[in-house]
Amino acid sequence: MKICQVHPNCGIQIPPPSWGAIEKIVWEFKCNLEKLGHEVDIKYEEEIHSGQYCQYDIVMVHVANLANRLHARNIPYIFQFHDHHAYYYGKESQVYKENLQAMENSLVSLVPARYLVNYFDTDKVEYFSHGVNTDFFVPRETPLEEHRLLCLANNGLGGYGSHDRKGFGLAIAAAAQKGFPITVAGPWNNRNFFNENPWTLAYPRLDIVFEPSQDDLVKLYQNHTIFMHPSELEAGHPNLTILEAAACGLPINGWIELETDFFGMWRAPRDFFELLRGIDDIVSNYDSYRQRARGHAESLSWFNRSKELLKIYERYTN
Repeated sequence: MKICQVHPNCGIQIPPPSWGAIEKIVWEFKCNLEKLGHEVDIKYEEEIHSGQYCQYDIVMVHVANLANRLHARNIPYIFQFHDHHAYYYGKESQVYKENLQAMENSLVSLVPARYLVNYFDTDKVEYFSHGVNTDFFVPRETPLEEHRLLCLANNGLGGYGSHDRKGFGLAIAAAAQKGFPITVAGPWNNRNFFNENPWTLAYPRLDIVFEPSQDDLVKLYQNHTIFMHPSELEAGHPNLTILEAAACGLPINGWIELETDFFGMWRAPRDFFELLRGIDDIVSNYDSYRQRARGHAESLSWFNRSKELLKIYERYTN
Protein backbone atom coordinates (compact mmCIF):
# COMPACT_ATOMS: atom_id res chain seq x y z
CA MET A 1 0.00 0.00 0.00
CA LYS A 2 1.26 3.50 -0.80
CA ILE A 3 0.34 5.92 1.97
CA CYS A 4 0.72 9.65 2.50
CA GLN A 5 0.79 11.24 5.93
CA VAL A 6 0.08 14.94 5.38
CA HIS A 7 2.57 17.27 7.08
CA PRO A 8 0.64 19.40 9.64
CA ASN A 9 2.64 22.46 8.54
CA CYS A 10 2.75 23.97 12.04
CA GLY A 11 6.35 25.16 11.81
CA ILE A 12 7.81 22.07 13.53
CA GLN A 13 10.04 19.58 11.75
CA ILE A 14 9.30 15.85 11.57
CA PRO A 15 10.48 14.05 13.62
CA PRO A 16 10.23 16.85 16.20
CA PRO A 17 13.50 17.66 18.02
CA SER A 18 11.64 18.58 21.22
CA TRP A 19 7.96 19.54 21.41
CA GLY A 20 5.43 18.61 18.73
CA ALA A 21 2.65 16.12 19.42
CA ILE A 22 1.08 15.85 15.96
CA GLU A 23 4.52 15.73 14.38
CA LYS A 24 5.47 12.83 16.66
CA ILE A 25 2.31 10.94 15.70
CA VAL A 26 2.94 11.44 11.98
CA TRP A 27 6.51 10.20 12.34
CA GLU A 28 5.51 7.13 14.36
CA PHE A 29 2.88 6.15 11.79
CA LYS A 30 5.44 6.49 9.01
CA CYS A 31 8.07 4.39 10.79
CA ASN A 32 5.72 1.63 11.93
CA LEU A 33 3.71 1.37 8.72
CA GLU A 34 7.02 0.98 6.90
CA LYS A 35 7.98 -1.80 9.32
CA LEU A 36 4.74 -3.49 8.28
CA GLY A 37 5.85 -3.42 4.66
CA HIS A 38 4.14 -0.33 3.27
CA GLU A 39 5.49 2.74 1.47
CA VAL A 40 4.87 5.95 3.41
CA ASP A 41 5.60 9.54 2.40
CA ILE A 42 5.21 12.70 4.46
CA LYS A 43 4.05 15.45 2.10
CA TYR A 44 2.67 18.95 2.37
CA GLU A 45 -0.95 19.22 1.25
CA GLU A 46 -0.10 21.17 -1.90
CA GLU A 47 2.38 18.48 -2.99
CA ILE A 48 -0.32 15.81 -3.31
CA HIS A 49 -1.72 15.35 -6.81
CA SER A 50 -5.47 15.49 -7.24
CA GLY A 51 -7.93 13.79 -9.52
CA GLN A 52 -8.16 10.28 -10.92
CA TYR A 53 -4.40 9.71 -10.82
CA CYS A 54 -3.71 10.58 -7.18
CA GLN A 55 -0.44 8.80 -6.42
CA TYR A 56 -1.53 7.34 -3.04
CA ASP A 57 -3.85 4.56 -1.95
CA ILE A 58 -4.53 6.39 1.32
CA VAL A 59 -4.04 10.02 2.33
CA MET A 60 -4.20 10.71 6.07
CA VAL A 61 -4.42 14.27 7.36
CA HIS A 62 -4.26 15.59 10.93
CA VAL A 63 -5.33 19.26 10.68
CA ALA A 64 -8.83 20.39 9.74
CA ASN A 65 -7.98 23.25 7.39
CA LEU A 66 -5.64 20.99 5.41
CA ALA A 67 -8.36 18.33 5.23
CA ASN A 68 -10.77 20.89 3.84
CA ARG A 69 -8.23 21.96 1.22
CA LEU A 70 -7.83 18.33 0.16
CA HIS A 71 -11.60 18.01 -0.21
CA ALA A 72 -11.71 21.17 -2.34
CA ARG A 73 -9.20 19.49 -4.67
CA ASN A 74 -11.20 16.22 -4.79
CA ILE A 75 -8.61 14.20 -2.86
CA PRO A 76 -10.18 11.55 -0.58
CA TYR A 77 -8.64 11.37 2.90
CA ILE A 78 -8.82 9.88 6.38
CA PHE A 79 -8.84 12.55 9.07
CA GLN A 80 -7.40 12.27 12.57
CA PHE A 81 -8.57 14.92 15.03
CA HIS A 82 -6.24 16.45 17.67
CA ASP A 83 -7.66 19.89 18.60
CA HIS A 84 -9.20 20.21 22.10
CA HIS A 85 -10.24 23.79 21.27
CA ALA A 86 -13.15 22.44 19.24
CA TYR A 87 -14.63 21.19 22.52
CA TYR A 88 -13.51 24.13 24.65
CA TYR A 89 -15.12 26.78 22.42
CA GLY A 90 -18.29 24.79 21.78
CA LYS A 91 -20.39 23.82 18.79
CA GLU A 92 -21.06 27.39 17.67
CA SER A 93 -17.38 28.14 17.29
CA GLN A 94 -15.52 28.34 14.03
CA VAL A 95 -12.97 25.76 15.15
CA TYR A 96 -15.75 23.22 15.81
CA LYS A 97 -17.38 23.93 12.45
CA GLU A 98 -14.09 23.63 10.59
CA ASN A 99 -13.33 20.26 12.21
CA LEU A 100 -16.87 19.02 11.65
CA GLN A 101 -16.61 19.90 7.97
CA ALA A 102 -13.32 18.01 7.75
CA MET A 103 -15.01 15.00 9.34
CA GLU A 104 -18.13 15.07 7.18
CA ASN A 105 -16.03 15.17 4.01
CA SER A 106 -13.66 12.39 5.13
CA LEU A 107 -13.72 8.70 4.35
CA VAL A 108 -13.64 8.24 8.13
CA SER A 109 -12.43 10.39 11.02
CA LEU A 110 -10.50 9.12 14.04
CA VAL A 111 -10.71 10.78 17.45
CA PRO A 112 -8.43 9.81 20.37
CA ALA A 113 -11.11 10.22 23.07
CA ARG A 114 -14.43 8.43 23.37
CA TYR A 115 -16.34 11.52 24.52
CA LEU A 116 -15.59 13.13 21.17
CA VAL A 117 -17.41 10.42 19.20
CA ASN A 118 -20.81 11.69 20.30
CA TYR A 119 -19.69 15.31 20.54
CA PHE A 120 -19.32 15.69 16.79
CA ASP A 121 -22.62 15.57 14.91
CA THR A 122 -21.62 13.10 12.23
CA ASP A 123 -21.56 9.35 11.76
CA LYS A 124 -18.08 9.49 10.22
CA VAL A 125 -16.32 9.44 13.62
CA GLU A 126 -14.78 6.53 15.54
CA TYR A 127 -12.44 6.17 18.51
CA PHE A 128 -8.78 5.40 17.86
CA SER A 129 -6.32 5.51 20.76
CA HIS A 130 -2.91 7.13 20.68
CA GLY A 131 0.19 4.97 21.02
CA VAL A 132 3.74 5.05 22.37
CA ASN A 133 7.18 3.94 21.23
CA THR A 134 7.90 1.20 23.78
CA ASP A 135 11.39 0.61 22.37
CA PHE A 136 12.41 4.22 23.02
CA PHE A 137 10.48 4.89 26.22
CA VAL A 138 11.67 2.19 28.62
CA PRO A 139 11.89 1.89 32.43
CA ARG A 140 15.10 2.62 34.32
CA GLU A 141 17.05 -0.43 35.41
CA THR A 142 17.64 0.50 39.07
CA PRO A 143 15.11 1.98 41.52
CA LEU A 144 15.37 5.53 42.82
CA GLU A 145 16.01 6.12 46.51
CA GLU A 146 12.96 8.34 46.98
CA HIS A 147 9.75 9.12 45.12
CA ARG A 148 9.95 11.99 42.67
CA LEU A 149 6.90 13.51 40.96
CA LEU A 150 6.81 14.68 37.35
CA CYS A 151 4.54 16.94 35.31
CA LEU A 152 5.32 17.08 31.60
CA ALA A 153 3.02 19.21 29.46
CA ASN A 154 2.35 22.36 27.49
CA ASN A 155 0.10 24.32 29.83
CA GLY A 156 -2.50 26.92 28.87
CA LEU A 157 -5.93 27.03 27.26
CA GLY A 158 -7.73 29.18 24.73
CA GLY A 159 -4.74 31.39 24.00
CA TYR A 160 -3.97 32.01 27.68
CA GLY A 161 -0.60 30.45 28.39
CA SER A 162 -0.97 31.02 32.13
CA HIS A 163 -4.21 29.02 32.42
CA ASP A 164 -3.45 25.91 34.47
CA ARG A 165 -5.14 23.36 32.19
CA LYS A 166 -2.63 20.66 33.12
CA GLY A 167 -2.90 21.10 36.90
CA PHE A 168 0.67 22.17 37.65
CA GLY A 169 -0.45 24.13 40.70
CA LEU A 170 -2.29 21.16 42.22
CA ALA A 171 0.64 18.83 41.56
CA ILE A 172 3.16 21.23 43.12
CA ALA A 173 0.92 21.73 46.16
CA ALA A 174 0.59 17.96 46.56
CA ALA A 175 4.34 17.50 46.28
CA ALA A 176 4.89 20.17 48.94
CA GLN A 177 2.36 18.51 51.24
CA LYS A 178 4.21 15.19 50.94
CA GLY A 179 7.69 16.70 50.90
CA PHE A 180 8.51 15.04 47.57
CA PRO A 181 10.64 16.63 44.86
CA ILE A 182 8.74 17.54 41.71
CA THR A 183 9.80 18.50 38.20
CA VAL A 184 7.63 20.46 35.78
CA ALA A 185 8.87 20.17 32.21
CA GLY A 186 7.63 21.38 28.85
CA PRO A 187 7.97 24.13 26.23
CA TRP A 188 8.86 27.77 26.88
CA ASN A 189 5.16 28.59 27.02
CA ASN A 190 5.09 27.21 30.57
CA ARG A 191 6.88 30.36 31.73
CA ASN A 192 3.50 32.08 31.50
CA PHE A 193 2.11 29.80 34.21
CA PHE A 194 5.02 30.43 36.56
CA ASN A 195 4.95 34.19 35.92
CA GLU A 196 1.27 34.27 36.91
CA ASN A 197 1.71 31.86 39.83
CA PRO A 198 4.93 32.92 41.58
CA TRP A 199 3.86 31.13 44.79
CA THR A 200 4.82 27.85 43.13
CA LEU A 201 8.46 28.96 42.94
CA ALA A 202 8.66 29.13 46.72
CA TYR A 203 8.76 25.33 46.98
CA PRO A 204 12.48 24.51 47.28
CA ARG A 205 12.15 21.00 45.84
CA LEU A 206 10.64 22.22 42.56
CA ASP A 207 12.73 21.86 39.40
CA ILE A 208 11.66 23.41 36.07
CA VAL A 209 12.86 22.16 32.68
CA PHE A 210 12.16 23.96 29.40
CA GLU A 211 12.26 22.53 25.87
CA PRO A 212 13.48 19.01 26.64
CA SER A 213 14.70 17.04 23.64
CA GLN A 214 13.32 13.58 22.93
CA ASP A 215 16.35 12.03 24.65
CA ASP A 216 15.80 14.37 27.59
CA LEU A 217 12.20 13.18 27.85
CA VAL A 218 13.28 9.59 28.41
CA LYS A 219 15.71 10.65 31.13
CA LEU A 220 13.03 12.77 32.80
CA TYR A 221 10.61 9.86 32.94
CA GLN A 222 13.30 7.48 34.14
CA ASN A 223 14.46 9.83 36.91
CA HIS A 224 10.97 10.15 38.42
CA THR A 225 8.57 7.67 39.96
CA ILE A 226 5.04 9.10 39.68
CA PHE A 227 3.51 11.03 36.77
CA MET A 228 1.06 13.76 37.84
CA HIS A 229 -1.69 14.58 35.34
CA PRO A 230 -4.73 16.33 36.89
CA SER A 231 -5.64 17.81 33.50
CA GLU A 232 -8.76 19.87 32.88
CA LEU A 233 -9.22 19.10 29.19
CA GLU A 234 -7.58 16.74 26.70
CA ALA A 235 -8.33 15.70 23.14
CA GLY A 236 -6.53 12.41 23.77
CA HIS A 237 -7.57 9.89 26.42
CA PRO A 238 -4.90 8.71 27.05
CA ASN A 239 -2.69 11.45 25.69
CA LEU A 240 0.92 11.01 24.58
CA THR A 241 2.65 11.95 27.83
CA ILE A 242 0.56 9.55 29.90
CA LEU A 243 1.52 6.74 27.54
CA GLU A 244 5.19 7.72 27.53
CA ALA A 245 5.29 7.87 31.31
CA ALA A 246 3.58 4.48 31.59
CA ALA A 247 6.01 2.98 29.07
CA CYS A 248 8.82 4.12 31.36
CA GLY A 249 7.12 2.35 34.25
CA LEU A 250 5.62 5.40 35.97
CA PRO A 251 2.23 5.03 37.64
CA ILE A 252 -0.15 7.85 36.72
CA ASN A 253 -1.93 10.05 39.25
CA GLY A 254 -4.49 12.02 37.30
CA TRP A 255 -7.59 11.87 35.18
CA ILE A 256 -8.82 10.41 31.92
CA GLU A 257 -12.39 9.77 30.82
CA LEU A 258 -14.23 6.99 32.64
CA GLU A 259 -15.18 5.34 29.34
CA THR A 260 -11.53 4.43 28.67
CA ASP A 261 -9.60 1.92 30.78
CA PHE A 262 -6.04 2.67 31.80
CA PHE A 263 -4.26 0.24 34.06
CA GLY A 264 -1.56 1.63 36.32
CA MET A 265 -3.47 4.84 36.97
CA TRP A 266 -5.05 6.31 40.08
CA ARG A 267 -7.98 8.31 38.74
CA ALA A 268 -7.85 11.58 40.62
CA PRO A 269 -10.00 14.46 39.38
CA ARG A 270 -8.78 18.02 39.86
CA ASP A 271 -9.02 17.77 43.62
CA PHE A 272 -6.08 18.32 45.95
CA PHE A 273 -7.15 15.72 48.50
CA GLU A 274 -7.83 13.07 45.84
CA LEU A 275 -4.33 13.65 44.45
CA LEU A 276 -2.90 13.11 47.93
CA ARG A 277 -4.90 9.89 48.30
CA GLY A 278 -3.60 8.80 44.93
CA ILE A 279 0.02 9.41 45.91
CA ASP A 280 -0.47 7.39 49.10
CA ASP A 281 -2.07 4.46 47.27
CA ILE A 282 0.55 4.42 44.53
CA VAL A 283 3.41 4.53 47.06
CA SER A 284 1.82 1.71 49.07
CA ASN A 285 1.33 -0.51 45.99
CA TYR A 286 4.11 0.77 43.80
CA ASP A 287 5.31 -2.41 42.12
CA SER A 288 1.77 -3.36 41.10
CA TYR A 289 1.06 0.09 39.64
CA ARG A 290 4.40 0.10 37.83
CA GLN A 291 3.89 -3.31 36.21
CA ARG A 292 0.33 -2.50 35.13
CA ALA A 293 1.39 0.85 33.67
CA ARG A 294 4.16 -0.68 31.56
CA GLY A 295 1.91 -3.54 30.46
CA HIS A 296 -0.83 -1.18 29.35
CA ALA A 297 1.66 0.94 27.41
CA GLU A 298 2.99 -2.15 25.64
CA SER A 299 -0.52 -3.03 24.50
CA LEU A 300 -0.72 0.45 22.93
CA SER A 301 2.68 0.48 21.26
CA TRP A 302 2.78 2.46 18.01
CA PHE A 303 3.51 -0.81 16.22
CA ASN A 304 0.27 -2.30 17.55
CA ARG A 305 -1.66 0.89 16.84
CA SER A 306 -0.32 0.93 13.27
CA LYS A 307 -1.55 -2.63 12.73
CA GLU A 308 -5.01 -1.45 13.81
CA LEU A 309 -4.72 1.60 11.57
CA LEU A 310 -4.00 -0.65 8.59
CA LYS A 311 -7.30 -2.44 9.20
CA ILE A 312 -9.05 0.91 8.85
CA TYR A 313 -7.09 1.76 5.70
CA GLU A 314 -8.05 -1.58 4.14
CA ARG A 315 -11.74 -0.71 4.46
CA TYR A 316 -11.18 2.15 2.03
CA THR A 317 -8.86 0.57 -0.54
CA ASN A 318 -9.57 -2.02 -3.22
